[in-house]
Amino acid sequence: MDASFTYRVGDLAPDEALRLPCACGTRTLTRRELLALVGRDERLHLIGLRRELWCRACGEPPLQGWVVAARG
Repeated sequence: MDASFTYRVGDLAPDEALRLPCACGTRTLTRRELLALVGRDERLHLIGLRRELWCRACGEPPLQGWVVAARG
């Protein structure tokens, strides 16, 4: 099994964020925001399935995201 399938929100460093694109744009959610929305045990490769993270503008789930440095 690919080790990337084991990463969870809690594995993100405090200075990391998750960038999630959708049909109308891209949002960046900090580790703190993700913890509040979905909890620390949510797997990153499945995070787009969580309705809490679907775009409020277009109603679409996020496409495949990537980890970035969080802005201070």
